[in-house]
Amino acid sequence: MSGQSQRSIAYLCLETPREGQAAHTHVHEIIKGLRSRGWTIDLVTTGAGGAAGGGALWRRALDYVLAQGRLVQRLSQFDAVYMRTHPAALPASLLCALLGKPVIQEINGRPDDLVITYPWLRWLGWPLKACYRWQMKWAAQVITVTEGLRLWAGAESGHSRVSLVPNGANTDLFRPDGDKPADLGIYVAFVGGLVAWHGVATMLSAIDRQEWPEGVRLVVIGDGVERERLRAAKDHPRLVWLGRKPYAEVPTYLRGAIGALCVIEDPDGRSSTGVAPLKLFEAMACGTAVIVTDLPFQADVVRNEQAGIVIPVADPGALAKAVARLRDGPEDARQMGLRGSGYVRHHASWQVRAEETGVIIERALQPVRIA
Repeated sequence: MSGQSQRSIAYLCLETPREGQAAHTHVHEIIKGLRSRGWTIDLVTTGAGGAAGGGALWRRALDYVLAQGRLVQRLSQFDAVYMRTHPAALPASLLCALLGKPVIQEINGRPDDLVITYPWLRWLGWPLKACYRWQMKWAAQVITVTEGLRLWAGAESGHSRVSLVPNGANTDLFRPDGDKPADLGIYVAFVGGLVAWHGVATMLSAIDRQEWPEGVRLVVIGDGVERERLRAAKDHPRLVWLGRKPYAEVPTYLRGAIGALCVIEDPDGRSSTGVAPLKLFEAMACGTAVIVTDLPFQADVVRNEQAGIVIPVADPGALAKAVARLRDGPEDARQMGLRGSGYVRHHASWQVRAEETGVIIERALQPVRIA
């Protein structure tokens, strides 16, 4: 694109990117893809702030301030600011709006997600929503990861500068060919954070159902606030909890599985606008059939591409039956995996997502009238 090599973008992320977590993957894959297309991208982030960073509240708050301070000091050097939306980024968003610096807001979920993860934030529900709303209103462009979020962001912001760019997968790393574990036998895999809406309790209940096939294990890779459930069940003969694994090792476990689980749930309606988890695209990219819950976007992709099995939300019996179906129909499972890997390779790689994002950033750099 003409002049693109001269474009300089600041990427502000107040959710500290930790390797192996979704935020880290999304941030760095998009940055890598944009740089490969000639953009100059500077990442401005925190060391302790945000859900992924943990740590004391005062340390998080200080990190938020310092990161935005570093951005402001260099703001004149950038053509635009790309923000992974965070309520604490309101000051930087406001300053950019006042100075006429274009901002692209990336929305990965609604503010309700914070309240579900941290119930003690419930009393801040209205201010959190207001922070999101105003940042979207001021943005030159808004990017969302599901169609439901796109519609929600459009209604909240009151403008039409909202686009859809779902998550993706690194198809150089996540691919059907490669090593597989030699010592886990027949298993289905869950990879991801152990959080309230990822269906940890449902998975653990499913392995106790009579419908769960003999000789098949549930392999869990990840950690999080729901870890105590795994610890309590650590001696279960059908469960293998491996904790966190280096990101580069994850494809090995996905390739070796007869199925990968994306059994996301919908506490307090948090998933009603749809879910597009990285784990879905990464498992499909490895040629592994997926079992997903019937939530917008992920269920649509799996049905449309015939890449796996869709089950009701929070239904251990249905999950157990789906696992049995994959175990009893290996050729069907293989074909599901092949269709999934083809879809991701052609339509949902990070290269594709970066190109789509670059088009939207270029659009944000055109003169617009902010409503």
